[in-house]
Amino acid sequence: MKILTSPSIFACDVLNIGKEVERTEKSGADMIHFDVMDGVYVPNISIGFGILKAIRGITNLPIDVHMMTVKPEAYIGVLSESGADIVTVHNDIGDEEKIKTILMDIRSYGMMAAVALKPGVPAEAVLPFIDNVDMILVMTVEPGFSGQSFMDMTDKIAKIKEYIGDRPISIQVDGGINAETAAKCAAAGANIFVVGNASYKAPDMKKALDDIKNAAEVAYNN
Repeated sequence: MKILTSPSIFACDVLNIGKEVERTEKSGADMIHFDVMDGVYVPNISIGFGILKAIRGITNLPIDVHMMTVKPEAYIGVLSESGADIVTVHNDIGDEEKIKTILMDIRSYGMMAAVALKPGVPAEAVLPFIDNVDMILVMTVEPGFSGQSFMDMTDKIAKIKEYIGDRPISIQVDGGINAETAAKCAAAGANIFVVGNASYKAPDMKKALDDIKNAAEVAYNN
């Protein structure tokens, strides 16, 4: 699998989002991570669909939308209209059949579907959805706030990698990602890295992303 970086726009200078998107592109990012928080599933509220649509209008980078919401199914059409390319939902916002239905709905709009696991959720929770997803997100912090310390989920990542087998499913990690933690996750099988403060708050965003990608590529291929 190709190693990709996905800077989290939630960590950018929100007063200058247009310029930050341009900086993201110039820094060599592979995609943009867009967090949607409803203040219910997580104790925080983030930017919404109007901003997503505005970002879509100024970039060709894939937009990776992480739905930290209790009712993501209500917004699949809006996400598609607003320009999302990948939509991730959490495994614990409903029963197995509900999650499968949401994932199939996402795909029916031509978007890629993903399921996310919080740190306390075991790897085997992905098994019912393994044939309905294009990506699995392993949270390496508790969802809801940027700037948290990395939680080691390498054992979980390695188990998920085994479950995936030869299926073309990416493993994404989100939370406390820098060159060192990206390498740990890549060695276990992760290939997409959401980068928050370590990208937008870095003195040199391009160097930060390059360092993360290079460290992950070495670890992933060894």
